[in-house]
Amino acid sequence: MILARPIPVVLALLLAVGACGGESGTAALDTPQGPRYVALGDSFTAGPGISPVDSRSTECARSTVNYAHLVAKAVDAASFSDVSCAGATTANVLETTPIPGSTTPLKAQLEAVEADTQLVTVGIGGNDSGLFSSLSSACTQQGDACATYLEDRLPAVLRSTRGHVVEVLRSIAERAPEAEVVLVGYLRVVPEARGCEALGGTALDTGRVADGEAAIDAMMSSAARTAGATYVSMSAASEGHDACNADAWTNGLVPELGDGIPLHPRKAGMEQVAKAVEQAIA
Repeated sequence: MILARPIPVVLALLLAVGACGGESGTAALDTPQGPRYVALGDSFTAGPGISPVDSRSTECARSTVNYAHLVAKAVDAASFSDVSCAGATTANVLETTPIPGSTTPLKAQLEAVEADTQLVTVGIGGNDSGLFSSLSSACTQQGDACATYLEDRLPAVLRSTRGHVVEVLRSIAERAPEAEVVLVGYLRVVPEARGCEALGGTALDTGRVADGEAAIDAMMSSAARTAGATYVSMSAASEGHDACNADAWTNGLVPELGDGIPLHPRKAGMEQVAKAVEQAIA
């Protein structure tokens, strides 16, 4: 496979896609009987590149068939606001932040949550401290860079990120005391076996990246327990559906047009996440 950029650069850029901006996506539903629902999160929630994309979401690149939209339809939400954004960190959920080149700052995603909100889903943490991108970049280098990152750097990043995720979950609960708060985990991108064509051959140490993905999943589960939130882990559910699998729920480096961006969920993946969330809140 011939890549336009070196794999480490591609991975670093695409796992933390985009600046955060744009209006929230709000769907008007017919004769709604379900909860007032707000969706927060990063690109694994927003679904950039999955057609159709809400043009109002600008750089946030929210798909109108991401898992949040599918859940809203399934639960017949009385109101629905999706403020997820590609590239978002926990800071973007909690704080209003400036947008480079714009005089209008980006509102904290948390502001979409109101006192009468009844359901909140949030998928966040993978971009904190460049978590995913740093892991992937280290594991495409020669020598011991990957093992060194996993052993020396990743534990501290996970501890820090865990604290931030707990803060997000507790802040949501403070704003909406009656809401069910659901933390949604990440789909698998890589297999445990080493290398595949979809991920550029053997340059990426997929086995160690898979170990990192598992550590991120465990961190998020722990954060949810601490904050008293429901955790929907997609790690076990997406085993055998990584980017190297024929029935992939996530993309490799060259996705099909309209079915997501590299190393991110496909439409099929969003459908599976939605099913898991629906089961968790049933």
